[in-house]
Parts: sequence; C-alpha cells; structure tokens
Amino acid sequence: MRRFLFILSWAILLFTGCTTLSLDYGVFLGIDSDEIQKLDRYSIVVIEPSSFTAEQIQILHNEGKTVYGYLNVGAVEEYRPYYDRFKNLHLGIYEDWPDERWVNVASPSWQSFIIETLGKEYAELGLDGFFIDNSDVYYHFPEDDIYQGLCTIMKGLKGYGLPLFINGGDTFVSRCMKENIALSLFDGINQETVFTSIDFENHTYSKQEKKETDYFKDYLSKVKNYGLSVYLLEYGANHNLAKVIDMYCIENNFLWYNAKGLELR
Repeated sequence: MRRFLFILSWAILLFTGCTTLSLDYGVFLGIDSDEIQKLDRYSIVVIEPSSFTAEQIQILHNEGKTVYGYLNVGAVEEYRPYYDRFKNLHLGIYEDWPDERWVNVASPSWQSFIIETLGKEYAELGLDGFFIDNSDVYYHFPEDDIYQGLCTIMKGLKGYGLPLFINGGDTFVSRCMKENIALSLFDGINQETVFTSIDFENHTYSKQEKKETDYFKDYLSKVKNYGLSVYLLEYGANHNLAKVIDMYCIENNFLWYNAKGLELR
C-alpha cells in the first residue's frame, strides 16, 4: 500500500507540479488539544503527549491517523514539571535553546524516569510510537557511558511494543548501525534541516549549505540501506525547494514535513 501511495504521489507531482508528500506527515509539537483541527489533513502526526488525552488520541485513530508521541530523552526543558527534580544531572545549556539543559542519560534515575514513568504514561495514552528527541547528547558528550545510557533507554522503551523513531542523533544512530544493534533499538529516524537551514538569531529560514545537504544525503542513504524508515523535517522551504525535496523523497520512499517555523504549530 505504501509503495502504491508513493507511485500515486509521483504521478500527481509530474502532472500538476504541486508538492504532495508534505501532507502525509506532520510534526505539531507546538499545539495542544484546542488546535487538534490542524491535524486534519495529515495521516501521520507527531504530537506532544502531555497536551492530549487518551480519548483525543482515540479520535485521531478513528480518523485513520497514526500518532507518534514526542519524548525528550537527552535534555529537559525548564517548563517541564520535573525540571528541578533532575538539576543535579544537567550537563550544560542547550545551544540555541537557552531554556533547555542536556541531561546525563547514564544516570539510572533518569533512565528509570524516562522508561518507567514517562514512557509508561505516554504508552497508556494509546500512542502508535515514540518520537525520540535529543539523542544528540552523545554528539555533544561523546563518552561511552552516554552512549550506553541511550541504548538502555531505547531498550526499555522498546518493552512497550511500540515503534521508536530517533529525531536527529546521527552520531548515535551511526554507531548503532556500525555495531549492528540499530534495528533492535529503534525503527527509523527523523532528520531535520537536510535541505533547509535555521537562523536562530533572526528567526529566518533558508536553503541549507550544499556540504550539509550532501552529508545528510549520504547518511540517509546508509540509514535506508540498513533497513530503517526515514522521515524529514524541513523549515520554510519555498515552492521550488519543496519540489526538489518532494522528488528526493519520492525517489527514496521517504516522507517529509515542511514546517512554517520552529514552533511547529
């Protein structure tokens, strides 16, 4: 069925010149249940689980949607009710996100909280999978205990029988593939800013530098060949760039979302 949908999308794109794939997948971490109508046009959505109830997620399921829940495993935001609880595990300020701190994922208390508290709470909402963020903590703190801590968290979350998708985290994912354990820990990846770039200071978006795009294309090819699913999250791609991304995703059986801004609303 999925192959048929890609072929159909290819045909529509060729005959109409319109972008289509970005409507199959959407990332909406900045909305709550009051804005649930923003999900109407999408078949696969990523949401912030704490902003929705099990009943609301069931409504989305009744509409035929696949619903993934965001789970930040490598950092913690100041607005989270458990922020102060883990202050002793903070590793440093998250660049470009001053209200967020990297967390020592090697800590058993953090692992237990993510797996047995948040993971359990979110799984019981009826989500179709977890959208795992900030495994990039291993890139910023490339120590073996950080890597092993992430692996422990992934193994624990896998116990809920739900697919896991890693947002970013190419350093972590690449090591997992090299050690041939990736498929036992997660099911796919979501990569941001392959074709677009973000100016955090001016809150603007533009075309990504070629060397960065080439790097990610090579990385995503390895991820695909390894057997993992691939999603892309871009920001503010104009019509012409969106057509390029559409063609790339059609050729590779990837899905992508063209976000209007970092707020993901």
